[in-house]
Amino acid sequence: MSDVEITGVETYLVANPWKPWVFVELETDAGVTGLAEATTHDKPRTVAAAIDEMSNFFIGKDPFDTEALWLEMYRNEWFSKNVINTTVCSAIDMACWDIKGKLLDKPVYELLGGPVHGTELRTYANGWYQNTGGTPEGFAEAAKEVVDHGYDAMKFDPFGTAWQSMSRKEQNKAVDIVGAVRDAVGPDVDLMIECHGRFSAGQAVEIAREMAEFEPTWFEEPCPPDSINSLAEVARKSPIPVATGERHMTKHDFYELVTRTDVDVFQPDLMNTGGITEGKKIAALAEADHVDVAPHNPQGPVAGAIYGHFCTSIPNFRIQEMFQTFDVDWVNNLMNKPLVVEDGYMQIPDGPGYGIELDHDVVSEHIYEEDRVHTIDLWESGWEDRAQDKR
Repeated sequence: MSDVEITGVETYLVANPWKPWVFVELETDAGVTGLAEATTHDKPRTVAAAIDEMSNFFIGKDPFDTEALWLEMYRNEWFSKNVINTTVCSAIDMACWDIKGKLLDKPVYELLGGPVHGTELRTYANGWYQNTGGTPEGFAEAAKEVVDHGYDAMKFDPFGTAWQSMSRKEQNKAVDIVGAVRDAVGPDVDLMIECHGRFSAGQAVEIAREMAEFEPTWFEEPCPPDSINSLAEVARKSPIPVATGERHMTKHDFYELVTRTDVDVFQPDLMNTGGITEGKKIAALAEADHVDVAPHNPQGPVAGAIYGHFCTSIPNFRIQEMFQTFDVDWVNNLMNKPLVVEDGYMQIPDGPGYGIELDHDVVSEHIYEEDRVHTIDLWESGWEDRAQDKR
């Protein structure tokens, strides 16, 4: 126990046009503020309201008691394993780790066991395939730009608005897109194929077999997350390694993945699955079965910085997802120190805690307004353009 208490919480909803970002600041009586991100795919105001409604769990508590805080927030909420509840658990947990680091004058990764992988981490690009027209040629040209930015790994969804199955024509087009990207970037670039949980097990296996000739690095979330059996079948039969986990909540879901499937890469989203305290346990479960961890991160720059500290502290880290290069043009202004990604490597911010603070003037300029910003709908025609015209 320390003599520090959490005294208040503030949430900030920021109007990113792909999905509104939710940033959280925990205040303490020591004058130190902890920063976190609580972005989900949707419902930013719901998350902010839930943080306020659950504040009795953490106001007046010691920010060093992360295990007890997490247990009470998760256990005492009757319907524990829903994304709103686990996102609140995540935000408070991560803000507490920032407070710990600041009070101890240490970067968070030092508190988590030290920088196993150094302070620069390999990343892969996402968000780059806007304005491709949905054609193989469009994807190929956009992929060349990713390589020009210094990345040697990239992820994309070539499946349009597919659900459960695809026509032969649609399937051929998706395969052609992957082939065109491979031809454009050459053999030494990692290609991650994103499915967004679109397919039945049989359809996913068929697609994986057809795309295998282009040697993708992984086949991501091929089936909806509500069927472990389907995912297990795909992981067993796919010639491409399977990655998943962005919609699996807490260590309990990942235990099922470890024991019931042959998934090759876990992708927990720390903003939603329970924060750093739970993320370390998920990574340990994966490590015990020699499974890599490559966290899901379609979130904002605060999440990016947090992931840097987490990822370097786990032995089985593989690669980190990044939208930073292809995000809104003001993304680098949201924090006092921009998140730096150079030649495909993210630099972990210097300083105690996460080494970052929000620039509240910039946050105020981009406050979320529901009438002009919406969350991307992955089953809406043209979703790949990611609503950039609504900035």
